[in-house]
Amino acid sequence: MRVWLPPVFVLVAIALRKPAWDMWGIPLVILGESLRTWAAGHLVKDEALTVGGPYAHVRNPLYLGSLLNTIGFLVILGDLLLAAIFLALALLVYLPTVKQEEDYLRRMHGQAFESYRRAVPGIIPRLTPARLDIPGVSDSRFIWQRVIENTEHRTWVALVVLSMLLCARGALHGGYPP
Repeated sequence: MRVWLPPVFVLVAIALRKPAWDMWGIPLVILGESLRTWAAGHLVKDEALTVGGPYAHVRNPLYLGSLLNTIGFLVILGDLLLAAIFLALALLVYLPTVKQEEDYLRRMHGQAFESYRRAVPGIIPRLTPARLDIPGVSDSRFIWQRVIENTEHRTWVALVVLSMLLCARGALHGGYPP
């Protein structure tokens, strides 16, 4: 559900609302996807504790990026109420998921994860990267191949499709982008 919640929410919102074209949402979408791509390029699932790149600023950059993407689309639609509802639903879905993932990381990486968890916030990023001196854990570096392995290219496609649907919805109802 955590994967499908943002695009399904935006699809429903597009179906219900004619876009208001509040362009303040565009930077949120771009920032959200940039963060997700940066995170996917560092993430090595099940092999290592990823602490480099955006993971030195926030423990859950993929979820933060998804929140920003979706809220950005909802701002473009001009529906701040839907944005608030999405945020509440996302927290209901993401918080238990984050707890399960952190329990898994704690079992896999023990004290290294606990040190990381204490140094790096969960969802509100720190401005400067955490300097972690954890034995056996090193910074990761961004690799484009990881972006593909972590299937982030699917999110790019979803964002393009949602953008096209948004434009089509606006064109059909006389509210094409300004």
